[in-house]
Amino acid sequence: MTIGLAEAQQALDRGDYGRCLRLLDPLASTHPISEPEGAMIRMLMVTAWMGQGEERRAISTCRLLTRCKDPDLRNRAKQLLNVLEAPSLERPARWSMQLPSLEMTPRMGQRPRISRRRRQPTPPPPPPTGPTQGPSAGFAAVVLVVLVGLTLLLGGCMQIRADLDLVGPDRLEMSWHINSLSGRTLPWQSNFQAAVRDQEPNWTQTFLRDGELNLTSRPLNAETAARLMADTVERAGRSAGLSLPPPDLSMHERNWLIGVQQNLTLNLDLTEIVSLPNDSLSVTIGPSTDLRHVSSVPIPARLEEQRILWPLAQGEVNHLELHRWQWSRLGLGGLAILGLLLVSTLLQAIRQSLGFGYPQLPS
Repeated sequence: MTIGLAEAQQALDRGDYGRCLRLLDPLASTHPISEPEGAMIRMLMVTAWMGQGEERRAISTCRLLTRCKDPDLRNRAKQLLNVLEAPSLERPARWSMQLPSLEMTPRMGQRPRISRRRRQPTPPPPPPTGPTQGPSAGFAAVVLVVLVGLTLLLGGCMQIRADLDLVGPDRLEMSWHINSLSGRTLPWQSNFQAAVRDQEPNWTQTFLRDGELNLTSRPLNAETAARLMADTVERAGRSAGLSLPPPDLSMHERNWLIGVQQNLTLNLDLTEIVSLPNDSLSVTIGPSTDLRHVSSVPIPARLEEQRILWPLAQGEVNHLELHRWQWSRLGLGGLAILGLLLVSTLLQAIRQSLGFGYPQLPS
């Protein structure tokens, strides 16, 4: 089966669609479309049918492949189905220039001139390679990366938001929300989810459904969170065929026993991204109820639902600084215990000054 499938792939790359279908027909009869091998065989047959111009058979098989179990084949089938079912546009007549036909009729009494130039032999017909030439595997991979990048950058149908939650002293919890506004999962989302799969020890929740991809990390210290954010942004750009500079996230703290003074700095270089609509990229930081200690450029942050919402500007370097006070439960508890001890000692001193002894001894 592997040898026959390889020969069919080679025939498809050469543009020999007839031989490709002859090799795939016996394999398709023994492997149903519900199996992974059967779905792969049908995908090659769809490409061969498209090369022969048999769009009806290709469309009917693509509709069956949109319900297969393999997500990659299912997404490829949906993309091919959108191309096959796209309406053809009629070319307006005003776009073309038409020349009137000229009748070369000889005048009366004159012989028509006979050209003395020798006729050139009729050129041979082109080889029967079919309407289209099947792409090679390397060229198909390059085209796929370019299409994914264009879908992300030029499609304008995606919103990406990063959430940072300051859950405690030197503790950050990070979440990514990547939503497709069309309600359908884009190929870039599937590729990005596969690219961060080896980061699963840091992600406590990862799911992709109906064009919505959510990643949520466990509470991390500031250094680990900064490395995770830089690595995630690098993988996101690589999945889209881009080279994005890593973000710079740092947090400095000063402990005052009853609380911690936190200074958070975030730099994002988005000079490589210039094609997304406004408000497509944003960062939120919470919890927070005050903007007096927040500074951000080039777009100022705003407060929404006790969180700082910072829209990112494309084609520029974005910078944010946050100064925040984080109370320490342990420090507040120790201070409360110390206060109770002081009150108890003061009450005992007043009792003794009034002539009473200790509570456990007779006066």
